[in-house]
Amino acid sequence: MNHRFMMLFQKKAKHMLKVFDYYSRIGVQRLRLYKNTKALQSFNRIDLKKNKQLIYIIGCIAMVVVLGGALLLNQVANSSLRAFEIELGGSSLAIVRSQEDFWDALEDAKEQVKQFYEQDVNFTDEIQVKRISADDEMITSHGDIIINIINRLDIKVNSVAIYVDGNEVIQLRDKRTAESVLQELKAPYVNEEENKYTSIDFKEKVELVEIFTKAGVIRSKEDAINYIVKGTDEEKTHEVQKGESTWSIALKYDLSVEDIATANPSINPDKLQIGQKISLIVPKPYISVVTMEYAELVETIAFDTDYESTDSLYTGDRKIIVQGTEGMREVKAYIIKENGVEVGREVLEEIILSEPKTRVIAEGTKPRPKTMATGNFSNPTRGKLSSGFGTRWGRRHEGIDISASSGTDIEAADGGKVSFAGWNGGYGNLVIIDHENGYQTYYAHCKTLLVEEGDRVYKGEKIATVGSTGNSTGPHLHFEVRKDGTPVNPLSFVSY
Repeated sequence: MNHRFMMLFQKKAKHMLKVFDYYSRIGVQRLRLYKNTKALQSFNRIDLKKNKQLIYIIGCIAMVVVLGGALLLNQVANSSLRAFEIELGGSSLAIVRSQEDFWDALEDAKEQVKQFYEQDVNFTDEIQVKRISADDEMITSHGDIIINIINRLDIKVNSVAIYVDGNEVIQLRDKRTAESVLQELKAPYVNEEENKYTSIDFKEKVELVEIFTKAGVIRSKEDAINYIVKGTDEEKTHEVQKGESTWSIALKYDLSVEDIATANPSINPDKLQIGQKISLIVPKPYISVVTMEYAELVETIAFDTDYESTDSLYTGDRKIIVQGTEGMREVKAYIIKENGVEVGREVLEEIILSEPKTRVIAEGTKPRPKTMATGNFSNPTRGKLSSGFGTRWGRRHEGIDISASSGTDIEAADGGKVSFAGWNGGYGNLVIIDHENGYQTYYAHCKTLLVEEGDRVYKGEKIATVGSTGNSTGPHLHFEVRKDGTPVNPLSFVSY
């Protein structure tokens, strides 16, 4: 019987007792009223007394019946709520109606472990039983009891642990499974027909050690391989939203674009799709596969570079006066790779086929005019990066946005000539500087313009203030860098 129902029934019984008591008192009061009237003076006093006693007797009988029923129901309710809590080390393992329910589940758990591990198990933890009251919703199901037993009871089995450089990494059911896991790690290289490896080994010292451990920590073969390759069980993903790019996602999670690419080898980081789920966990494998293969290669030899000073060029300017030429060589070597990436070579023989020719670069020493470009850009304003370069909201964002307070100074990122200063549609108030070296910079949504078209400006000169003109949702600087008219990522030149 449901605990809540019994509580409600007992409450109703108490209410009925109050009702009977109330009407008994009303009856007595009415008899007393009639006793004081003239119409009742002729009644026999003995009959009046008998009627009064009769009402009291009826009321008392009703009270006894209801009270007895309530007590009986309470006893039945307490009986139906009787249960046992099974504890392990002071922590609850299950709640059952009878202890037999737990011991039956325990035997089933033993059988499951025995079938899975093909061996007997030992139970070393002490089980405690405590009598409690519990409704049906609190009772642990047979299946959940088995799961709790396997996960929390100290069931110990013989297993094999994989040790890496002396540290236990993972446990498997037997040596055969552990050896199979290690073979699977090498399989991608063993099965490659194109490459003839002279050796395939592990970078780390890998050992198999037989141990006696808890059954709950034993892993399946597939789970073990995934854990060793990734270096963690953690799963963390991001669903690509409209307007996001690999760069913006990496920035959001304090990762690099290379990290995103490494974590998602099957995904093109330059072509993310809305709704696509990408992993944010950069693999850090516990075991690295080292291969060595013999190769005969013809390679280029990089040329050296020499520098010469000249007063015919401005300081900071350079000019190639002798073009360098790469040389060629034939190499016989053992190529060493870790997880498929070359990390070193053991050269056996090298034959030079042609010598490289040194490149000569002239460096200017003549003082540079203040308004002439230095070739390096500085940050155009103070503030925080609020939007990056690339696709945003389904459209290409050709610069970066730097949020700042209205009126904040905007400075020329480098010296040059102002080729435009005025209103330009969605840009609002816009300044364009031609740095006369193939680069132009754009400064948009300005509040005030402090230069005019045709002015020459030097690097760091104040040219405008931050505003929210044009297509803008708040004060910020939209900053663009263009190379020969084509927008390029400003973060390749400035830092925010």
